[in-house]
Amino acid sequence: MLTVADVLELEVLRAGAPEVVAGTAGLGRSVRWAHASEVPNIAALLRGGELVLTTGMRMPGDDRGVRRFVAGLADRGVAGLVIELGSSLGAVPRSLVQTADARELPVIALHAEVAFVDITQAINFTLQERHIDLLRRVDELQRRFTQLMVDGADIPVLLDAVVAAIGNPVVLEREDGELLFHSAGAGAVDADGAVLTAWDRVRRQLPAAPHTVVVEVPTGREQAPGRLIALALSGPLTLVTRPALERASGLLAVATRQARQEEILVARSRGNLLASLVEGNASEAEIVRQLATIGIARTPECLLPFALAPSATHRGVRAPDEVAWTAVWHDIQQHVDAQALIAVGGLLPRRTEIAFVLGVASAAHRQAWADEFQRVVAAALQRRLASPDAGVLFVGAGCESWTAAVEGLVEVLDASAFPRAGVEGWKDVTSPDLDRVLWRLGDDREVRAFIERRLGPVLEHDRRRAGKLLPTLEAFVVASGQKSEMARLLHLERQSVYHRIAKIEALLGSSLDDEETRLGVHLALRVLRFAPANA
Repeated sequence: MLTVADVLELEVLRAGAPEVVAGTAGLGRSVRWAHASEVPNIAALLRGGELVLTTGMRMPGDDRGVRRFVAGLADRGVAGLVIELGSSLGAVPRSLVQTADARELPVIALHAEVAFVDITQAINFTLQERHIDLLRRVDELQRRFTQLMVDGADIPVLLDAVVAAIGNPVVLEREDGELLFHSAGAGAVDADGAVLTAWDRVRRQLPAAPHTVVVEVPTGREQAPGRLIALALSGPLTLVTRPALERASGLLAVATRQARQEEILVARSRGNLLASLVEGNASEAEIVRQLATIGIARTPECLLPFALAPSATHRGVRAPDEVAWTAVWHDIQQHVDAQALIAVGGLLPRRTEIAFVLGVASAAHRQAWADEFQRVVAAALQRRLASPDAGVLFVGAGCESWTAAVEGLVEVLDASAFPRAGVEGWKDVTSPDLDRVLWRLGDDREVRAFIERRLGPVLEHDRRRAGKLLPTLEAFVVASGQKSEMARLLHLERQSVYHRIAKIEALLGSSLDDEETRLGVHLALRVLRFAPANA
């Protein structure tokens, strides 16, 4: 883009000793072309964006005519007026200055003679060079975007590349106007709230909405096309914005039809919103405002945070397939929509959980709602992953506000990270859970030192010998020291159990009949289950 201010910096114009005598506020106007003319009604022949050069030879001689001449140029949308003083005009008429200032039309007086052909040639050559440079940049963007898709990049990565190219965030809308995905740029999580707020203002046509560039994204179906929207938040939208969006739109259209990408995007977009709330410190009003952008207009009486995590057996084999895991989310979301429930849920970024905050009528019915949700989740897991035990549902406490629900979701996600198998039904995060506490402590240096002090000799013995003593110690804890029960658990004679206990006590240097020793051994064994590599 070449502005009037840029033209003033050209060497050929500077040779004419230019002076801006009016319309300083309009120096940022874009110059589309340069045109020299002495025609009185030149405005009627112009299309807008031209920089008009004149000596004033055929300019009206009366103030009324001068004002009409300037108003005509301003109405036509010309970029500015350059007047060479000397041969026809000794000074710029006051009426011209006043009218141009009122219309913010830049007027430049040249105090030295310069060939107009040299000025127009320099300006038009610069415009051509910039246009060619723009085409080169757009061509490079096309190659870059295409290569990303060839390399297997998904839509969020492509949108991040668009943001990097235009310097402003973008929003991808589905054909029904629903938010599909948005990007403030790679790693710009803190800007999510600002982008959603700006998009909501654009969608609702509010006065505070930012400037936009909108490009349609074809769906290949009879429905209305989707839209890719650039928002002028980080800076003004430049000439590269529209061609960049146009180059990306075709690739986005292809990508959104592959492997249920639309559903994945919606699930990840909702998950990104929840993640930004969990990682941030938003107020209740800010959370409500952000949720309003996705259609959640009110706060229910009670909010229940949920997290669905892969069970330990499935987590150990491989991470859930994103398409299948999204299908699980889709089935849950369909149930929520069918019941007309207020809920926000999606796939969390960089994690394997599906998170939900569900609005219910009352905290008094938490048990019933959790049971119902568990049935829905089990059916979805069976349908999509061929096993109702492929995931574990974690349920937090009922909350009366969104800020409390976000805090509850943090606790639920913390609990869902605990490796757990064989859980029936749903896991109540609000109930005491010693194993989870010990798991969190498992990598603590002092805890590892405690395990070594309490069990070190036994562990060292088992590392060196085939006959292991640790199972005997574990059986001692399970059987509460009852020798007959230990013999049954270990499939040994009681005399062998007595012999092994005596050997363990010799290694530990204390009797297992001592209450403090028994408690310490029990605690060390429970922590050891979660950190065997550290012991």
